[in-house]
Amino acid sequence: MNQVKFSLIVYSLIFFVSFVDIIMDWETMGGLNPHILVEAVMGLIALLAFAVLFVWNLKQNKQMVNLKKTLTNTEKQLTESKVQTQKLMGEFSKIIQTQFDEWQLTKSEKEVALLILKGLTLDEIAGVRETREKTVRQQASNLYKKAGIAGRHQLVAYFFEDLLIT
Repeated sequence: MNQVKFSLIVYSLIFFVSFVDIIMDWETMGGLNPHILVEAVMGLIALLAFAVLFVWNLKQNKQMVNLKKTLTNTEKQLTESKVQTQKLMGEFSKIIQTQFDEWQLTKSEKEVALLILKGLTLDEIAGVRETREKTVRQQASNLYKKAGIAGRHQLVAYFFEDLLIT
């Protein structure tokens, strides 16, 4: 049981006990007196606290429902965005591979080109491919010649310049 429900139960019990006590005191004491007035005030305070907490709890529950709906919608949009992103990445990858085929790059040159596009240095590419940097440098030079470009910056620009919003 959470704290709000517990408090609501306590306030309703205080009100009920005060109400019963007022009725019993009224019958035994023969009418209105200061003791009954104090008990009536206590009961009304408990009733007021109950009402305020009850209304606050209803508002909190409504906000929680709205937040859950918003979260569900956001998760749905995120999933759709991830699917769209994966689709676009796949299409972009196909475009890159098609261009590599048009340039008639070898398998090694394609691997080097992809790693360059990912931002790796020639030394890092050599480490990833477990070859010497000199070999990677020669493969990069060959792919630049086949593509008709001057270097890594033009290679990256070839594929990414159309993606930039100007």
